[in-house]
Amino acid sequence: MEQEGRFSTVDDYKDFLKRRKWHIILPWLLIFGIVSGIAYVLPPVYKSTATILIESQQVPPDLIRTTVTSYAEERINAITQQILSRQVLLNLVKKYNLYPEKQGKVPVEQILANMRRDINVEMVSAEVPDRRGGRPVTVNVAFTVSFEGKNPQKVMQVTNQLASFFLEYNLKMREGLAKRTSQVLEQQLEQYRSVVNDLEEKIARFKGQHMKEMPELAGLNYETERELRRQIEAIDNQVGTLKDRIVYLKGQLATIPPESPVSTGSGPILDPVQRLKSLKNEEISLAANLSPKHPDVVRIRREIKRLEEEIGSSGKRAELEGLLRLKKRELQDLKGKVTEKHPDVRRLKKEIAKLKQEIKSAPLEPSSGTTLPSNPAYINIQTQIKAAEIDLNGLYKKRQELEARWQEYIKRLEKMPEVEKQYRELTRDYETAQKKYAETMTKYLEAKQAQNLERAQVSEKFTIVDPPQLPERPIKPNRLAIALIGFVLGMGAGIGLAAVLEVSDQTVRTPRDVLRVTGKPVVAAIVDVGQAAQKRR
Repeated sequence: MEQEGRFSTVDDYKDFLKRRKWHIILPWLLIFGIVSGIAYVLPPVYKSTATILIESQQVPPDLIRTTVTSYAEERINAITQQILSRQVLLNLVKKYNLYPEKQGKVPVEQILANMRRDINVEMVSAEVPDRRGGRPVTVNVAFTVSFEGKNPQKVMQVTNQLASFFLEYNLKMREGLAKRTSQVLEQQLEQYRSVVNDLEEKIARFKGQHMKEMPELAGLNYETERELRRQIEAIDNQVGTLKDRIVYLKGQLATIPPESPVSTGSGPILDPVQRLKSLKNEEISLAANLSPKHPDVVRIRREIKRLEEEIGSSGKRAELEGLLRLKKRELQDLKGKVTEKHPDVRRLKKEIAKLKQEIKSAPLEPSSGTTLPSNPAYINIQTQIKAAEIDLNGLYKKRQELEARWQEYIKRLEKMPEVEKQYRELTRDYETAQKKYAETMTKYLEAKQAQNLERAQVSEKFTIVDPPQLPERPIKPNRLAIALIGFVLGMGAGIGLAAVLEVSDQTVRTPRDVLRVTGKPVVAAIVDVGQAAQKRR
């Protein structure tokens, strides 16, 4: 026969329960009684809850933008950490005399840990349509603040205080963020203002140092340089013409005798020097025959003196006078063609005044034994040569001035690329700083508006929509549930104890026990008459 298990029939289980009923009932009653007693003696715990609504900004964000960019969940977590701080919780414990049974008996940190466990903050979500896509999205529209305790009145008061903390801290946090944003932007604005002022001063100094090499004067400088070059070329042409004219006049001068013939009235035509010699010879002959006071002697001597003075006067003075006459003639011819303000008219007037001054200051020199030209044609050509030389010297001087000016403009044009590069760097920095200043100013004004928005409390804020109420019933302990748990635990403990005892019991009661112990099958079994009668009863 195959070996069979100990519990193979219903009767086996009945026998087991009959044998082990006290092992099951006693642990069950003991555990059930203990758990029920504990459930009965546990103090009631009350809970009060406040619901706080997260209100969105009342002013359209397109008109005024807030500077608080954090989400409401972040601020709620931050405020929760502030409320759960040591100092705040200690103040609440002292103010409402919380946990009196633990004060002085357990460390303060354990009391604070229990209070942190009793405070609960939960978010309330809802599905709202998305502004962009229209699809429903889950957002946090509110949150709840609750507190658990043994005294319902204190629980309501503490919950109300916690809700007030959330409203107060949120307002302070938003105002603080808006204020700090305004202060930071104001500091940046002052920095950019200082940079802009410094760059303006640098640009002003740079313009003062390089006023003539500025990029906006490039066209004028190029045009002036070309005009000066044309004037220099024109003067070079005039110089060449004057040189050719001087050469031509000198060639004509070489063909004209310097002295013009002078007639004596009855004799041949003599020049002043020859006449002076002739008069001296005649004076010698008359002085030999006549007295010194004779009229002819006096006349001849007077004429000799006049000729000596004429011949002995300065040649330079005569040249200046001839040149003066020529200039006056040129001025007279020019006045009929141009106005008094013409540059050539002014130049001739200055030269005439200068010649007059030189004639006045020219001394009379004694005769050097040389004769001065008296031929008008010779004097006229000689004067023209002198005038051409003076004009040539004037052109040389004017060309030198124009050359100096032209070199100055050349230097300006050579320096202009470097000046323009430096100027563009300054202006680029200035434009960048000015742009940053304008952007910061706009942000600063927006931050000020946002700060006023926070002060007026028309931005996103927390509002208590469901204030905490006085709890009427405790939320725990659930005595019925605890008792039921004790009932189940006691039953399980009793059955478990009985099963352990049954397994460890090696008593032989049935043929199966013999087979289990000896491993040999039972041939016959003698029934216990008393037991059978008991079963029947």
